[in-house]
Amino acid sequence: MIGTYKEFYKFVSVMAPFIKDLWEDFNNRPDPKEGDMFRIMWPYKLSDIEMSVMHTIPMIECKFVRVDFDSEFKNGVAFYYVFDNKGEELKIHSINDVYDIDKLRDEDHWDLFGFWTHCEPLNKKEV
Repeated sequence: MIGTYKEFYKFVSVMAPFIKDLWEDFNNRPDPKEGDMFRIMWPYKLSDIEMSVMHTIPMIECKFVRVDFDSEFKNGVAFYYVFDNKGEELKIHSINDVYDIDKLRDEDHWDLFGFWTHCEPLNKKEV
């Protein structure tokens, strides 16, 4: 490997700081507990065109209910994080581990670390 971790961290901080933030969030965010409030990007799967036209991503506030294991995903480990939005159940698909990145389908890329990229914990004081 060329370079050092420190150089890589500096490079990522300049080129794509969200990766650094995502990594820190992935390692530090506690497991959600029933009743925790989250701000969620919704509609969940926006196309690039819709995002560029809207200029902002719509967010809704939902209460966490549970985590369901996705037994259909065979190329790693995935879950559905289930939220309650005023009586409506919303599921965020989150692929948390991948065995072979070359076998990921195009639609799977959106769901990589979905819980960390599409859901933001609300500070109890904000609610």
